[in-house]
Amino acid sequence: MASIDKVAIAFSIAIVAVGVGFAFYAGEVQNNAPVVSAPVMTKTEMPKMQAPTTTEKTVKIKEEVKIEEKPSVPVEEPAVSVEESSAPKTVSVTIPTGTSSPGCETSNACYSPESITINVGDAVEWKNTDTAAHTVTGGSPSDGPSGVFDSSLIMAGASFENTFDEAGSYDYFCMVHPWMVGNVQVN
Repeated sequence: MASIDKVAIAFSIAIVAVGVGFAFYAGEVQNNAPVVSAPVMTKTEMPKMQAPTTTEKTVKIKEEVKIEEKPSVPVEEPAVSVEESSAPKTVSVTIPTGTSSPGCETSNACYSPESITINVGDAVEWKNTDTAAHTVTGGSPSDGPSGVFDSSLIMAGASFENTFDEAGSYDYFCMVHPWMVGNVQVN
C-alpha cells in the first residue's frame, strides 16, 4: 500500500474520531440542560366525610320544613290589591383585588359576597376591581361549566350582569382561577 493511501486512511479515521467525540459531547450537553416541566393539575376526590355544602343544607332544611307543614286554614283576603313582589333589583358582587392568586378561598373572599340570595327576575352584577381578568361561569371547577350563564373574560374595571328568571341554586366559578367560587340562591 502506498504511503498516500495510509495517510488517507489515517486522516479518515481521525475525522470519524473527531465526529464521534463531538457527537458524545453534544449529547452530554443536552443531557445536562435544565429540565422544565409544566405543572400538572390532577382532579382529587374529596373525602366523603366532608361537611355538607350550603346547597345540601338548604335542600335538607326545605325537606324538613315540608315534613313539618300543617294544613292551613283558609283565610279570607281583604279586597285591597297589594303587589306581592317588589320591582326587580340588581345586586352587586365585587371581584376583589388579589383574587388572581390562591388564598382568597380560605376566607370565602374570592367573590364579595361569596353567596347571595335574590328573587326571580332580579339581576346580579359582578364588578371586577382586580387587576387581572376573570370570568363568572355557571357551574363548578370539578364539574365544569353548566351552560346556564358565562361572562367570558371580564377585564379589570369591567362588569358583567345576568338576570335570573328561574328559581334555584346557581353555583359559579372563575375559569381562569378555579379556586374562585360563589353561589346565587334564587327564590
